[in-house]
Amino acid sequence: MDNPSYPILEDIAAFVTGACIGSFLNVCVYRIPLNRSIVSPGSHCGACGAPIPWYNNLPILSWLFLRGRAACCGTRIDFRYCLVEIGMAFLFLALWLKYPPIDALIYALMVSGLTAACLIDLDHYIIPDRFTLGGCIAGFIACAIHPALMDQKTALHGFSWSLASAIIGALFLLGVAWLGTALFKKEAMGMGDVKFIAAICSFLGMTSLIWVLPLSSLIGSVLGIGLILWQRGAWGTRIPYGPFLGLAAILWLFGGAELTHAYWQNVVHSWSMSTGPMVDEHGVPIGH
Repeated sequence: MDNPSYPILEDIAAFVTGACIGSFLNVCVYRIPLNRSIVSPGSHCGACGAPIPWYNNLPILSWLFLRGRAACCGTRIDFRYCLVEIGMAFLFLALWLKYPPIDALIYALMVSGLTAACLIDLDHYIIPDRFTLGGCIAGFIACAIHPALMDQKTALHGFSWSLASAIIGALFLLGVAWLGTALFKKEAMGMGDVKFIAAICSFLGMTSLIWVLPLSSLIGSVLGIGLILWQRGAWGTRIPYGPFLGLAAILWLFGGAELTHAYWQNVVHSWSMSTGPMVDEHGVPIGH
Protein backbone atom coordinates (compact mmCIF):
# COMPACT_ATOMS: atom_id res chain seq x y z
CA MET A 1 0.00 0.00 0.00
CA ASP A 2 1.31 3.43 -0.92
CA ASN A 3 2.22 5.71 1.93
CA PRO A 4 -0.04 8.80 1.66
CA SER A 5 2.62 10.93 3.34
CA TYR A 6 5.01 10.61 0.39
CA PRO A 7 3.29 13.23 -1.83
CA ILE A 8 3.35 15.69 1.07
CA LEU A 9 7.05 15.06 1.64
CA GLU A 10 7.69 15.56 -2.09
CA ASP A 11 5.79 18.85 -2.03
CA ILE A 12 7.79 20.01 0.99
CA ALA A 13 11.03 18.98 -0.75
CA ALA A 14 10.05 20.99 -3.83
CA PHE A 15 9.25 24.04 -1.70
CA VAL A 16 12.51 23.84 0.28
CA THR A 17 14.56 23.25 -2.87
CA GLY A 18 13.01 26.31 -4.48
CA ALA A 19 13.81 28.43 -1.42
CA CYS A 20 17.44 27.23 -1.49
CA ILE A 21 17.71 27.95 -5.22
CA GLY A 22 16.26 31.41 -4.56
CA SER A 23 18.98 32.04 -1.98
CA PHE A 24 21.62 30.98 -4.50
CA LEU A 25 20.07 33.21 -7.17
CA ASN A 26 20.42 36.19 -4.83
CA VAL A 27 24.15 35.50 -4.78
CA CYS A 28 24.25 35.21 -8.58
CA VAL A 29 22.30 38.44 -9.11
CA TYR A 30 24.70 40.35 -6.84
CA ARG A 31 28.01 38.88 -7.99
CA ILE A 32 27.67 38.12 -11.71
CA PRO A 33 27.33 41.76 -12.87
CA LEU A 34 30.46 42.53 -10.79
CA ASN A 35 32.37 39.67 -12.47
CA ARG A 36 32.84 37.92 -9.13
CA SER A 37 32.84 34.20 -8.48
CA ILE A 38 29.51 32.81 -7.33
CA VAL A 39 31.32 30.08 -5.38
CA SER A 40 34.22 31.75 -3.58
CA PRO A 41 34.37 33.41 -1.16
CA GLY A 42 31.46 31.99 0.82
CA SER A 43 28.47 34.01 1.98
CA HIS A 44 29.52 37.17 3.76
CA CYS A 45 27.97 40.43 4.89
CA GLY A 46 27.92 43.01 2.13
CA ALA A 47 28.38 45.82 4.67
CA CYS A 48 31.16 44.68 7.02
CA GLY A 49 32.48 41.62 5.14
CA ALA A 50 32.02 39.22 8.06
CA PRO A 51 31.36 35.57 7.09
CA ILE A 52 27.76 34.48 7.52
CA PRO A 53 27.39 31.19 9.47
CA TRP A 54 24.98 28.61 8.10
CA TYR A 55 22.43 29.13 10.87
CA ASN A 56 22.13 32.79 9.86
CA ASN A 57 21.89 31.91 6.18
CA LEU A 58 18.76 29.75 6.11
CA PRO A 59 16.43 30.70 3.22
CA ILE A 60 13.41 32.73 4.34
CA LEU A 61 13.78 31.74 8.02
CA SER A 62 16.97 33.69 8.73
CA TRP A 63 15.53 36.92 7.33
CA LEU A 64 12.44 36.50 9.50
CA PHE A 65 14.31 35.53 12.67
CA LEU A 66 16.82 38.36 12.28
CA ARG A 67 14.01 40.79 11.38
CA GLY A 68 15.68 41.82 8.17
CA ARG A 69 19.02 42.84 9.69
CA ALA A 70 22.52 41.36 9.56
CA ALA A 71 23.46 39.54 12.76
CA CYS A 72 27.08 40.76 12.56
CA CYS A 73 26.60 44.51 12.22
CA GLY A 74 22.85 45.19 12.22
CA THR A 75 22.78 46.50 8.66
CA ARG A 76 19.33 46.32 7.09
CA ILE A 77 18.87 43.48 4.58
CA ASP A 78 16.62 44.31 1.63
CA PHE A 79 13.32 42.39 1.74
CA ARG A 80 13.86 41.51 -1.91
CA TYR A 81 16.26 38.75 -0.85
CA CYS A 82 13.53 37.06 1.17
CA LEU A 83 10.94 37.74 -1.53
CA VAL A 84 13.05 35.98 -4.16
CA GLU A 85 13.41 32.95 -1.88
CA ILE A 86 9.67 32.84 -1.19
CA GLY A 87 8.82 33.32 -4.87
CA MET A 88 11.13 30.55 -6.02
CA ALA A 89 9.83 28.22 -3.30
CA PHE A 90 6.24 28.62 -4.50
CA LEU A 91 7.25 28.45 -8.17
CA PHE A 92 9.07 25.15 -7.66
CA LEU A 93 6.11 23.78 -5.72
CA ALA A 94 3.65 24.91 -8.40
CA LEU A 95 5.76 23.35 -11.17
CA TRP A 96 6.01 20.11 -9.23
CA LEU A 97 2.24 19.98 -8.72
CA LYS A 98 1.38 20.83 -12.34
CA TYR A 99 3.89 18.89 -14.43
CA PRO A 100 5.37 15.37 -14.58
CA PRO A 101 8.69 15.10 -12.69
CA ILE A 102 11.03 15.45 -15.69
CA ASP A 103 9.10 18.40 -17.12
CA ALA A 104 8.97 20.03 -13.69
CA LEU A 105 12.74 19.72 -13.23
CA ILE A 106 13.49 21.18 -16.66
CA TYR A 107 11.05 24.05 -16.23
CA ALA A 108 12.47 24.70 -12.76
CA LEU A 109 15.89 25.11 -14.37
CA MET A 110 14.41 27.49 -16.94
CA VAL A 111 12.52 29.53 -14.35
CA SER A 112 15.68 29.85 -12.24
CA GLY A 113 17.60 31.28 -15.17
CA LEU A 114 14.69 33.58 -16.08
CA THR A 115 14.49 34.93 -12.54
CA ALA A 116 18.20 35.67 -12.26
CA ALA A 117 18.30 37.28 -15.70
CA CYS A 118 15.25 39.45 -14.98
CA LEU A 119 16.61 40.66 -11.63
CA ILE A 120 19.96 41.56 -13.18
CA ASP A 121 18.15 43.39 -15.96
CA LEU A 122 16.16 45.35 -13.37
CA ASP A 123 19.33 46.35 -11.53
CA HIS A 124 21.77 46.92 -14.39
CA TYR A 125 19.77 47.03 -17.66
CA ILE A 126 21.75 44.07 -19.01
CA ILE A 127 21.09 40.36 -19.48
CA PRO A 128 24.40 38.46 -19.37
CA ASP A 129 25.11 36.02 -22.19
CA ARG A 130 25.37 33.15 -19.72
CA PHE A 131 21.59 33.43 -19.29
CA THR A 132 20.70 34.09 -22.94
CA LEU A 133 23.15 32.09 -25.05
CA GLY A 134 23.66 29.69 -22.16
CA GLY A 135 19.90 29.41 -21.84
CA CYS A 136 19.61 28.51 -25.52
CA ILE A 137 22.19 25.74 -25.14
CA ALA A 138 20.38 24.45 -22.05
CA GLY A 139 17.10 24.46 -23.97
CA PHE A 140 18.59 22.55 -26.91
CA ILE A 141 20.04 19.91 -24.59
CA ALA A 142 16.83 19.63 -22.55
CA CYS A 143 14.69 19.13 -25.65
CA ALA A 144 17.13 16.56 -27.04
CA ILE A 145 17.03 14.62 -23.77
CA HIS A 146 13.28 15.06 -23.33
CA PRO A 147 11.80 15.74 -26.80
CA ALA A 148 8.25 15.69 -25.41
CA LEU A 149 8.83 19.33 -24.46
CA MET A 150 8.52 20.08 -28.17
CA ASP A 151 5.82 17.43 -28.72
CA GLN A 152 8.39 15.29 -30.50
CA LYS A 153 9.44 11.66 -30.04
CA THR A 154 13.13 11.58 -30.97
CA ALA A 155 16.15 13.45 -29.66
CA LEU A 156 16.98 14.79 -33.12
CA HIS A 157 13.48 16.16 -33.67
CA GLY A 158 13.36 17.65 -30.16
CA PHE A 159 16.69 19.39 -30.71
CA SER A 160 15.72 20.57 -34.21
CA TRP A 161 12.42 22.07 -33.06
CA SER A 162 14.13 23.77 -30.12
CA LEU A 163 16.77 25.25 -32.42
CA ALA A 164 14.19 26.38 -34.98
CA SER A 165 12.06 27.94 -32.24
CA ALA A 166 15.02 29.89 -30.87
CA ILE A 167 15.93 31.20 -34.33
CA ILE A 168 12.36 32.19 -35.19
CA GLY A 169 11.88 33.89 -31.82
CA ALA A 170 15.10 35.86 -32.18
CA LEU A 171 14.37 36.90 -35.77
CA PHE A 172 10.83 37.98 -34.91
CA LEU A 173 11.90 40.16 -31.99
CA LEU A 174 14.83 41.47 -34.01
CA GLY A 175 12.34 42.63 -36.62
CA VAL A 176 10.24 44.33 -33.94
CA ALA A 177 13.37 46.02 -32.57
CA TRP A 178 14.37 47.22 -36.03
CA LEU A 179 10.88 48.60 -36.67
CA GLY A 180 10.83 50.38 -33.31
CA THR A 181 14.22 51.92 -33.95
CA ALA A 182 13.07 53.13 -37.38
CA LEU A 183 9.89 54.67 -35.96
CA PHE A 184 11.30 56.31 -32.82
CA LYS A 185 14.75 57.18 -34.21
CA LYS A 186 16.52 55.57 -31.25
CA GLU A 187 17.30 52.06 -30.04
CA ALA A 188 13.98 50.53 -29.07
CA MET A 189 15.32 47.25 -27.71
CA GLY A 190 18.69 45.78 -26.79
CA MET A 191 20.19 42.66 -28.31
CA GLY A 192 20.03 41.09 -24.87
CA ASP A 193 16.24 40.98 -25.17
CA VAL A 194 16.52 39.37 -28.61
CA LYS A 195 18.79 36.64 -27.26
CA PHE A 196 16.55 36.31 -24.21
CA ILE A 197 13.46 35.48 -26.26
CA ALA A 198 15.55 32.92 -28.17
CA ALA A 199 16.40 31.21 -24.88
CA ILE A 200 12.75 31.24 -23.84
CA CYS A 201 11.61 29.75 -27.14
CA SER A 202 14.29 27.06 -26.97
CA PHE A 203 12.38 25.67 -23.97
CA LEU A 204 8.78 26.60 -24.77
CA GLY A 205 8.66 26.35 -28.56
CA MET A 206 7.78 28.86 -31.24
CA THR A 207 4.05 28.77 -30.47
CA SER A 208 4.79 30.50 -27.15
CA LEU A 209 5.57 33.67 -29.14
CA ILE A 210 1.83 34.09 -29.72
CA TRP A 211 1.45 34.52 -25.95
CA VAL A 212 4.79 35.85 -24.67
CA LEU A 213 5.30 38.83 -26.98
CA PRO A 214 1.79 40.39 -26.83
CA LEU A 215 1.42 39.80 -23.09
CA SER A 216 4.90 41.11 -22.23
CA SER A 217 4.24 44.21 -24.32
CA LEU A 218 0.87 44.74 -22.62
CA ILE A 219 2.29 44.32 -19.12
CA GLY A 220 5.25 46.55 -19.94
CA SER A 221 3.02 49.26 -21.38
CA VAL A 222 0.60 49.29 -18.45
CA LEU A 223 3.32 49.26 -15.79
CA GLY A 224 5.46 51.71 -17.72
CA ILE A 225 2.66 54.26 -18.09
CA GLY A 226 1.73 53.77 -14.45
CA LEU A 227 5.32 54.33 -13.35
CA ILE A 228 5.65 57.44 -15.47
CA LEU A 229 2.44 58.91 -14.06
CA TRP A 230 3.34 57.97 -10.48
CA GLN A 231 6.83 59.46 -10.70
CA ARG A 232 5.71 62.25 -13.01
CA GLY A 233 8.54 61.29 -15.29
CA ALA A 234 9.13 61.87 -18.95
CA TRP A 235 8.03 59.50 -21.69
CA GLY A 236 11.69 58.71 -22.24
CA THR A 237 11.95 56.92 -18.89
CA ARG A 238 14.05 53.79 -19.38
CA ILE A 239 12.34 50.52 -18.45
CA PRO A 240 13.95 47.09 -18.97
CA TYR A 241 11.92 44.75 -21.16
CA GLY A 242 13.50 41.48 -20.01
CA PRO A 243 11.43 41.13 -16.81
CA PHE A 244 8.19 41.39 -18.79
CA LEU A 245 9.35 38.67 -21.18
CA GLY A 246 10.26 36.50 -18.21
CA LEU A 247 6.93 37.08 -16.47
CA ALA A 248 4.97 36.28 -19.64
CA ALA A 249 7.00 33.08 -20.10
CA ILE A 250 6.23 31.96 -16.55
CA LEU A 251 2.52 32.70 -17.08
CA TRP A 252 2.70 30.56 -20.23
CA LEU A 253 3.72 27.65 -18.02
CA PHE A 254 0.77 28.24 -15.68
CA GLY A 255 -2.17 28.49 -18.04
CA GLY A 256 -0.98 30.47 -21.04
CA ALA A 257 -0.35 27.39 -23.15
CA GLU A 258 -3.81 25.98 -22.43
CA LEU A 259 -5.57 29.30 -23.07
CA THR A 260 -3.73 29.82 -26.36
CA HIS A 261 -4.48 26.28 -27.50
CA ALA A 262 -8.17 26.64 -26.59
CA TYR A 263 -8.36 30.00 -28.39
CA TRP A 264 -6.93 28.64 -31.64
CA GLN A 265 -9.14 25.57 -31.44
CA ASN A 266 -12.13 27.90 -31.18
CA VAL A 267 -10.88 29.97 -34.12
CA VAL A 268 -10.42 26.88 -36.28
CA HIS A 269 -13.83 25.53 -35.27
CA SER A 270 -15.53 28.85 -36.03
CA TRP A 271 -13.80 29.10 -39.40
CA SER A 272 -14.77 25.54 -40.35
CA MET A 273 -18.37 26.19 -39.35
CA SER A 274 -18.55 29.37 -41.41
CA THR A 275 -17.03 27.82 -44.54
CA GLY A 276 -18.57 24.33 -44.32
CA PRO A 277 -22.02 23.32 -45.59
CA MET A 278 -25.07 24.06 -43.42
CA VAL A 279 -26.56 20.94 -41.84
CA ASP A 280 -29.77 20.14 -40.01
CA GLU A 281 -30.08 18.62 -36.52
CA HIS A 282 -29.36 15.15 -37.99
CA GLY A 283 -26.13 16.27 -39.66
CA VAL A 284 -27.65 16.14 -43.19
CA PRO A 285 -26.57 19.03 -45.46
CA ILE A 286 -29.45 21.41 -46.09
CA GLY A 287 -30.59 21.55 -49.68
CA HIS A 288 -29.68 17.94 -50.46
